[in-house]
Amino acid sequence: MKIMRVQKAIFAAALLLCPLLLAAQTARVTYMRSFKQSRPAFLQIEIARDGAARYQAREVDTDPLSTLDFTASPQTVQEIFAAAAALHDFAHPLQSPQPVAYTGDKMLAFDDGAHHQSQSFTYTTDKPAAKLVGLFEKISVTGMNAIRLQRALQYQPLDVLALMNHIQDDWSSHLMAEPQLLAPTLEKLVSDGNAMSAARHRAEKLLQALQKK
Repeated sequence: MKIMRVQKAIFAAALLLCPLLLAAQTARVTYMRSFKQSRPAFLQIEIARDGAARYQAREVDTDPLSTLDFTASPQTVQEIFAAAAALHDFAHPLQSPQPVAYTGDKMLAFDDGAHHQSQSFTYTTDKPAAKLVGLFEKISVTGMNAIRLQRALQYQPLDVLALMNHIQDDWSSHLMAEPQLLAPTLEKLVSDGNAMSAARHRAEKLLQALQKK
């Protein structure tokens, strides 16, 4: 009986403590986009206020989910949470009534352990929301380039040089954000003695450019 009373007391204390633990969780903003006709067909990016971040994607709908963990830059964290605050943490609808071409199902969400708010939409004319979507899509370009390069290094080494040319074009065109997502894969390519020297040289030059950013 005494053991049961102790167990009940522990359980009751846990119930009281649980909301406090949830409230203490780091706030995070999540962006999701699903569009089978696009590449990637699915992506989800989570950015926490402390910088902890995760990129998940399927290039085509039948692919397994690929995951990359990284640390978001302070500038990006500040920009994302400032936009979320301007949008009242996604408390209000974002869907535009304007008829436009379908570009996929999208979702923006805010969580801080104490509450969760999200908005689903296909197209928005809200400027802070559109800017936020644009930033997340640029992060996705970097993440997909990292996933494609990882895959090529492992399974399609003859494609690495062409892929490096494509990645360089994306970088030069300012289509990528959070380049630290790509850096570990570039470092792997640079140190791969079996890779083509031209591909390794391009990876090394791009790494230098990313590090100056």
